[in-house]
Amino acid sequence: MATMPAGFGLLPSASLQPYGSEILKAGIGQLGTPINVGAMLPKVAGKTAFQQRGDQRLADMYGMGDIQRDASGQVTGFTGGTGIASYQPYLDQISQQNLLDPATGYQQFMSPYQKEIIDTTMQEYDIQAGKGRQQIRDNAMNVGAFGGARQGVEMAEYQTGSDRNRAALLAGLYGQGYNQALAQQQQQLGNLQQMGTYTTGLEQQGIGSLQALGAEDQALEQQKLNQLALGAQQGYQLPMQRMTDVANIYGTIAGAMPGSPTQPFQPTPLATGIGGGLSAAYMLGLGRDNTQAAAAPQGYATGNYSRSYNPGAGGVVQHQF
Repeated sequence: MATMPAGFGLLPSASLQPYGSEILKAGIGQLGTPINVGAMLPKVAGKTAFQQRGDQRLADMYGMGDIQRDASGQVTGFTGGTGIASYQPYLDQISQQNLLDPATGYQQFMSPYQKEIIDTTMQEYDIQAGKGRQQIRDNAMNVGAFGGARQGVEMAEYQTGSDRNRAALLAGLYGQGYNQALAQQQQQLGNLQQMGTYTTGLEQQGIGSLQALGAEDQALEQQKLNQLALGAQQGYQLPMQRMTDVANIYGTIAGAMPGSPTQPFQPTPLATGIGGGLSAAYMLGLGRDNTQAAAAPQGYATGNYSRSYNPGAGGVVQHQF
């Protein structure tokens, strides 16, 4: 019985070999194509202009100075710091007005008309006191005791009381003016503190608004970077996917045809049965039967006879003697 030729069942059909060669070329070309790995790596969106402006305003508010950044946007330091910048104008005003000096801080809040008011009041008091002294003289004159000891005693007592009342009135006027100035000083301190807090609060609201706008821009930029990285990955995988699809189709077709490397051709049961029957007959010596030899077709010689199936010949049954 003849054996199959070497390489039988290992090579694809000749009609499919060009497709296999093209797939191989495409695979080799894809492996030789440079890959921009950086385009496929995840990236992080940096701070937007709104966020950077908000950061700078925050630094200004606390007197940290100008923010210094490197090429990547990382903060490396500050320049031109001035201290608590947002409160600085109010601290300067407190210092200029000497509001924290208890000895002089109240003076600028004294009424500019206080001296005139005090002088007028004291002049009126002196006039009324003079009238009282005159009344004592008149009374002494009426009773004939003018210039006497009784008049002198009464005049001394009156003057002592008048002086005491005058000093008390003058002290009251000065004390009233001082207390009013001191209250206004404290009110001014409170106003400056409230203004500093209010201004800082407004600044913080502005910074928060800038940061919110910056966060929206940053989220949008991050989405763009994610899509670019995803697109680069898909662009890299698409040629490989196409080759895989074509290779799968090639393998499916090649596996269904004779001589396929993935599914060697198997003879049909009918051909196997016929070949087996003839081989058995000749093994029993029927091939040497003179009657059968005489009945052999013209052109055939007697002798050992075998039958095989050659897929390369289109499935034609060949005889060999």
